[in-house]
Amino acid sequence: MNAFRKLKNESDSQLLDIRDVKTLALLASPNLKFLGKSSVQVPFSENDEEGFLTKVKGSFSDAENTVVCVLDNFDGNSSKVAELLIKNGFKEAYYIRGGARGKNGWLAIQEELLPPPVHMYTAKNVKSSNNNEASVVGTEN
Repeated sequence: MNAFRKLKNESDSQLLDIRDVKTLALLASPNLKFLGKSSVQVPFSENDEEGFLTKVKGSFSDAENTVVCVLDNFDGNSSKVAELLIKNGFKEAYYIRGGARGKNGWLAIQEELLPPPVHMYTAKNVKSSNNNEASVVGTEN
């Protein structure tokens, strides 16, 4: 998986999880502590691209030198968000093909291609919410 290689090999790379809070509660972001990183979670809404960009830029101190790998539930908005980030000053942005739950997404390939520390788990497999390494930004209850 190219996104995992980027996250592993490039010190300036980060994972941006754009799934909504309810979806994130059911399936946590990959735990990147193994790589010395954490996921940043900013829900994307097509109705508020400007607000989304403000929250994302506030989450990354050095956007022009940051490589972002965008994770959505499926392919949905991740390619659009990657393009939006490039147009708004990020060094590089890539979308994770298949997202978290798609046919060839993170969940589908993790057993075969990814080391166990970065596997994603559904809520029923998560013992405690304290295991979630995501930073949730700008969410509403």
